[in-house]
Amino acid sequence: MNIDPRHLEQLAAILEFGTFNEAANRLGTSQSALSRMITDLEIRIGTPLFERSRRPLMPTEVCKKLANHGRTIKSTRQRALEDVQIVLEGMSGELKIGAPPFLCQRLVGEAISSFLQHRPEIEVKLVSEYFPQLERRVLLNQLDVIICPLRLLTASNEDLSVEPLFQDAHVIAGRADHWLLKQSTITADDLEKATWVSHADESQLQSDMATALTYLGVRNLKVAFQSGSAGAILEMLRHTDFLTVLPRYALRHTDENSGLAELPVQLTLSSTSVGMVSPTNRLESPLLAAFTAHMRDYVAKELPALHLATTN
Repeated sequence: MNIDPRHLEQLAAILEFGTFNEAANRLGTSQSALSRMITDLEIRIGTPLFERSRRPLMPTEVCKKLANHGRTIKSTRQRALEDVQIVLEGMSGELKIGAPPFLCQRLVGEAISSFLQHRPEIEVKLVSEYFPQLERRVLLNQLDVIICPLRLLTASNEDLSVEPLFQDAHVIAGRADHWLLKQSTITADDLEKATWVSHADESQLQSDMATALTYLGVRNLKVAFQSGSAGAILEMLRHTDFLTVLPRYALRHTDENSGLAELPVQLTLSSTSVGMVSPTNRLESPLLAAFTAHMRDYVAKELPALHLATTN
């Protein structure tokens, strides 16, 4: 015996509103159509649904049981529609994001934090890695998107979709009261006298720092600390007179007590574009589209404090 779920919803409406006429008005149908439905359903199940001699309508026990199922069906259908809407609005699901350590520490992590405040039902996994691992993982669909310096990409535009976010430059960074900041001019000899923090060997920042300092004429570098941890490097800079080369966004002042400053030394490294990169062989999910829009807005809001220019 098959029972149409719509008939159970209609039956629940009749009991909820008390009369066939009111139920028909609420359901957008006619009283005669509901009466025919009840007759057909009674024939199908082989027992009356209402006591015909009683007024107002008096449902039988079978009718009450079926109406309960009708209410459950209606509730389930409504929840299903709500779930679909939540997904379409990017309010549900899992998002896997990759970025180099300093982007994770100073920009991406903060953007994700504000993104999650309005999306309690989603899960974000943030992976901190270097190139070429980041590019390989996004090409293998192990990551939904990576946020990185675009100059590091090697794959073709056919494989990766790229959206630039901002232009960045490298700077020499130290704590805000570093002794070199008191000098009117900083020479290569001054930089050689300083103590330095080095990045992980596999980090592009390590190569960038070596290139930039070589162009400045710095030959002998005293390195006291090396780490792949952005947080450890930033803390080391705050509490020592050590120096290092960082992307300018890493010096973003989120509060007055950040304690870091950029030395007035012009590095020869050209500016680089930082952007979002995702694979082209998959459809963009509503969640990823929502995060992309959020990241774009977040960068537009925060870049003035970074003294960076947005790209077109």
